[in-house]
Amino acid sequence: MTADILRLIAGGLLALICCYAGVLIKRHYADRERFYTDAEAFAAYVGAELGFRKTPLPAVIGGFTEGKKGAFAEVLKKFGAGLSLGGVQDGAARSAAEDARLKPDEKKKLCEFLSSLGKTALSDQLEGAAYWKNEFAAKRAKCAEETKRLGGMYFKLAVLAGIALMVLLA
Repeated sequence: MTADILRLIAGGLLALICCYAGVLIKRHYADRERFYTDAEAFAAYVGAELGFRKTPLPAVIGGFTEGKKGAFAEVLKKFGAGLSLGGVQDGAARSAAEDARLKPDEKKKLCEFLSSLGKTALSDQLEGAAYWKNEFAAKRAKCAEETKRLGGMYFKLAVLAGIALMVLLA
């Protein structure tokens, strides 16, 4: 009798663990989408700040990241800190991009974006901000589709695996 109850409890705990793993996987996909949403917003913010006010780059970064949380805000804060310490912009961009939880090719693109900020003439920077906004928007759309398709699928598979484990143990 107690062995049956223990198996039922163990099965329930394994089912909860599987469901939690599914939630973590789904959250991973949602975080990638949120990262690119913030990156798109930052590119638009850079275009607006440079086009209207001609604000310096550290002030633009500080203004955007003030009160924000998330992976992209953390990358920008690290990049801004690297700039304020007098570091080389390419090195600060590379260091900030390495901390992002992205694929290697995505890290390379992020590094290109960060290292290109503030290096060229105003008109070129505005064109670059518009280009990167479009790039990030396309990536965000792709990540949104992956979140919906893959995140949902992996969550459902984890729930089914948890149910199967519970049935096997009970």
